[in-house]
Amino acid sequence: MTRARDYYEEYWKDPAAAPPAADPLRAPRLALLLPQLAPTDRVLDVGCGDGRATRVLAGRCRQVVGVDISRGALRAARAESPDGRWLCASLESELPFADSSFDVLYCCEVIEHLLDVPGALGAMHRILRPGGLLFLSTPYHGLLKNLAIVLVDFERHFDVSGPHIRFFTIRSLSRLLREAGFKVEKTRCLGRFWPVWMNLVVWARKE
Repeated sequence: MTRARDYYEEYWKDPAAAPPAADPLRAPRLALLLPQLAPTDRVLDVGCGDGRATRVLAGRCRQVVGVDISRGALRAARAESPDGRWLCASLESELPFADSSFDVLYCCEVIEHLLDVPGALGAMHRILRPGGLLFLSTPYHGLLKNLAIVLVDFERHFDVSGPHIRFFTIRSLSRLLREAGFKVEKTRCLGRFWPVWMNLVVWARKE
């Protein structure tokens, strides 16, 4: 875990230049979720980075916590929101929350970075209340998009030094969620157009 943390400390060395800072789909994703939130919801931003989405969520709900593996990212988050609740922890270890602690988990552009995705989904299932919502996004992959990548952009897309180490189709991600105890309610794709969508968004409930 130390090596993973070291990698993401370097990744967030300059928060303003880190790739998540320029994420063009953050606002569209939040626009999908915000109408579903209640002021009393307890929300955890899983892999919050420098807290850009966390601050938006905190404007809607009174109890919002941001958790990330990178201390550098959290320093940037605290600099912007010193009164926010920020915690340094890894999703691939036991998250320091009691069972059923949250009503909503916001986990966007995170699982593609993880070695142990089933373990991470299990950890999220544990801390989400029964019936609670997991709102999750990851880069979209499908047969035709993957074929296009192989033909024109393989070396860049699958750069061995890149941060993305897991790649999901709708089917493969839905299967992992079901195995972790979630019921997938719906999916949606964002960015560009079929069949080269940029983003896969999933709404899943804890059963």
